[in-house]
Amino acid sequence: MLMDPKKLSQMIREKKKKLLESDPEVGSSEPATMNAQDVEDNKQLGRIEATLDVPEKINADDTTMDMSSEDADSVGLTAEEKTRMARLRAYMAKLDIA
Repeated sequence: MLMDPKKLSQMIREKKKKLLESDPEVGSSEPATMNAQDVEDNKQLGRIEATLDVPEKINADDTTMDMSSEDADSVGLTAEEKTRMARLRAYMAKLDIA
């Protein structure tokens, strides 16, 4: 099924306009309802975690925010790749990009 390019373009524009003009969909901010068994299970898990000697849970989003820009530039790179990237950054800094 081939469509006329102008008609297809018009349909895309109309859909985009409709999405831009519509109200955003907002999720519910109410807490999820839990039955009595789920509540007890969560309490028991809390008791277990409190008595065990386990490291504190961390939020991965917070750790990425704490990462310096230098660390972020070199995450996952080998030592050889880090030296190559440093040379590349130095070269790119010398370029006159206007």
